Amino acid sequence: QWKQLENLYFREKKFAVEVHDPRRISVSRRTFGQSGLVVQTWYANTSLIKSIWVMAISQHQFYLDRKQSKAKIPSARSLDDIAMDLTDMGTPKVSKLVTLEGKNQLIMASNGSLISSGSQDSEVSEEQKKEKIMELKKKEKLLQEKLLQKVEELKKICLREAELTGKMPKEYPLGAGEEPPQVRRRVGTAFKLDDNLLPSEEDPTLQDLESNFIIHQKLVEAAKKLASEPDLCKNVKKKRKQEYADAVKKLQEIENSINEYRIKCGKKPTQKSTLALPGERIP
Repeated sequence: QWKQLENLYFREKKFAVEVHDPRRISVSRRTFGQSGLVVQTWYANTSLIKSIWVMAISQHQFYLDRKQSKAKIPSARSLDDIAMDLTDMGTPKVSKLVTLEGKNQLIMASNGSLISSGSQDSEVSEEQKKEKIMELKKKEKLLQEKLLQKVEELKKICLREAELTGKMPKEYPLGAGEEPPQVRRRVGTAFKLDDNLLPSEEDPTLQDLESNFIIHQKLVEAAKKLASEPDLCKNVKKKRKQEYADAVKKLQEIENSINEYRIKCGKKPTQKSTLALPGERIP
């Protein structure tokens, strides 16, 4: 009977009912003494166990409300009046039962009990409520800090992508009323000179000229890469073509200086610039 009920609770996949049975004597895990507390247990998957527990809590609340209503209704009233009163009193109770789990933030997804649901038999509900609230606040704070960290990482990744592609990705996180930042596309023109490419001439003057030629040869390649980029406006494309032509001209002048010095020293001239750029110049 409902008046013998002590508690209804579930833990993960376990649903239990605690009742008082004066005919049976057992050791209670609550009082650590002799009592007539009997525990009945059932096992199933978590969602089913939780549904059973919610229905049991609702049924117990209905029993309490019905018991209270019976005490208030006079025995001399007609059945129609009693039905009308029960209808009026039952309407808010239905909404209360529907929102029972939603209003009570202390009922976790994996456990719950008659005490934690706010029953009239609650003895330690306030203490449990404070502990649960403190635990939830700590979890909320940790989750917020982790979320802010991930948002900052996402912003850095999106900014890097915008620098490479010239377009800000739609995944960039924006606050209320915040505009996405303007990012200029970064053009990569990095070249590394290998030490083995530098000539080992006995003449230091000729060695300096050869080194200068290799460096300017890389500059010509960089200028050519910039001038060949697609999706450039007309003025920028024209400017980069001119810079490429100037770099080629400078490279040819350096080669002429090398050949003049080689002829002066009695050596054969070279044709490095024509071999390095065979017909690939931008007109």
